[in-house]
Amino acid sequence: MWITRPARDADAEKLLAIAAQADPLVHTFPRDRASIEDAIARTNDALSLQVDVPCDEYYLMVLEDPAGDLRGAAAICSAAGSGGAFFVYRNDVIHHVSRDLKISNSVHALTLCSDLTHHSQLQGFFIGEGCDAPWAASLLSRSRLMFAARDRQRFGEDFVVSLAGCMDQDYQSPFWNAIGRKFFDMDLISAERMIRGARNGTLIVEVMPHYPVYVPLLPNDVRALMGQMHSESNLPFEILEKEGFRSDRYIDIFDGGPILVANASQIRTIAEARTYSIDASEVAETAERYLVANVGAPEAFRCVVSRATPWIGDGYVALPKETLDALCLSSNDSVIVAPM
Repeated sequence: MWITRPARDADAEKLLAIAAQADPLVHTFPRDRASIEDAIARTNDALSLQVDVPCDEYYLMVLEDPAGDLRGAAAICSAAGSGGAFFVYRNDVIHHVSRDLKISNSVHALTLCSDLTHHSQLQGFFIGEGCDAPWAASLLSRSRLMFAARDRQRFGEDFVVSLAGCMDQDYQSPFWNAIGRKFFDMDLISAERMIRGARNGTLIVEVMPHYPVYVPLLPNDVRALMGQMHSESNLPFEILEKEGFRSDRYIDIFDGGPILVANASQIRTIAEARTYSIDASEVAETAERYLVANVGAPEAFRCVVSRATPWIGDGYVALPKETLDALCLSSNDSVIVAPM
């Protein structure tokens, strides 16, 4: 079975191979051995903690195929910007009024803000080559939400995810070239590599403009692309949109891509996930498929897509033996289940 689980030390070499395939647009995916080992170490540290209030815990999840090879990875951070602040541009309207001239005008402006600081953040989603299972991408993305549903105390009530903005085949971003490049004096990819996709460093405060950016002063092509996503973001967007994430009034400060937000009560996986005791009954081949994850120690977390027959009123669910084996469970254990 395809399985998602937390990354461990032995995955470093395989993750390095996946990183070589990753598109430069996935800024928050660890690229080199040092950053991969650091991501795994942070995951191990977070899993070992008894968390009551989410802080800066980071969890890197990997997608493992039936042969045991890694085909992708995705991360979730308990609190965006917990090391300082998570910076985004907020779409604002600034009113200019002159009573003497009898002029009243509203101007669209972008304001640097930290409104989304401490939202739990989904990041670093990437599916590698050889991943042909139709629901594998959904499993990888949603397993992070299954982990959040299982251990709610580890995460906040609000979630955020940034999607890559529009750029050309040479990874030139009109939005970056119109604003960010004027202050960083480098191209977008170089800037992203320098700060490793972070939006919470002091560098942002020190370098980015603090005053509102008046949108009418930007070139027409830049204005047209604001809040629009790159085609590579279509797949994660479709998954997240079905989950209940929506683009609000925020865009990324580097590439102008959309930023999606959702409250936990609006996120389908979290809202509909239920805990069941395992029943030993047979499961029909025609039974519907569900997301199923084990319940227990955080470091033992595993999530799969499986046929299942839940009896909601009785609090039991029947699962195939292969699912129990994949989740390292027996008929006396419990699982958390969410509709596909």
